[in-house]
Amino acid sequence: MHFSSNKRILLTLLILCFSLPTWAQGQDIYDKPAELKKLITEKDNQFWQAYNQCKVSEMVSFLSEDLEFYHDKNGFTQGKEAMEKSLSNGLCANGPLLRREVIEGSMQVYPLQGIGAIISGEHAFFVGDQADSKAKFTHVWRLENDQWLMSRVLSYDHQLPPFGEGPTAISIDDSLLQLNAGNNQAPQTGKVTFTKQEGGLNMVAGEMKLMLLPENDNTFFHKPSGLCFQFVTNEARQVTKVVIRERGKVVEEAEKTS
Repeated sequence: MHFSSNKRILLTLLILCFSLPTWAQGQDIYDKPAELKKLITEKDNQFWQAYNQCKVSEMVSFLSEDLEFYHDKNGFTQGKEAMEKSLSNGLCANGPLLRREVIEGSMQVYPLQGIGAIISGEHAFFVGDQADSKAKFTHVWRLENDQWLMSRVLSYDHQLPPFGEGPTAISIDDSLLQLNAGNNQAPQTGKVTFTKQEGGLNMVAGEMKLMLLPENDNTFFHKPSGLCFQFVTNEARQVTKVVIRERGKVVEEAEKTS
């Protein structure tokens, strides 16, 4: 009995000895801002390295189960599992597309006592060598069971190149606007309807409603979303389909139905 008791005490001491340094690191890091900044910056960089290579499983390994992702264009995504599906079926469905680079000098790290840290800044995205967009970001990194995980992500103030400008609207005759009005059917989006409005076209697709402005006689744009709609006509000047692009990339084609 005496031997068993001593063995239990020794085992307890060993557990405490191995646990203490990790626990102490988690508690003391808030008193060392330079070390905290280095640690969080490194964690954030590791996440984005995985992003640039579309390594989805590696990306989600940095996320908490109760992740909340707020995007000013795409809305709200809740939970690690939902985020993994979104990445697999969307951004990374066809392999790496976007490359992210942080804008030098913009990144800051702030401690959240007893919780973790906030990292914020600005970053730009590229398709090959072509600028795609830039935005502001804020990430909350939380210390959970001695593991740093990203739990809250905000992506906002997205701008298209040339940043803050985009295409310029022109004025076209109402008769030209009317030529582009009508119903269309798209494989993914379903029914897409365009109606003539003063100075442009109103588009309705499900719950999405956009006011489109003319860039030329047959091309219309929605600056906040980066969407562009090109109306393709036949020899009789009748619209046959609408090619929909997002930041220059074709994302959908809708056939004219009526």
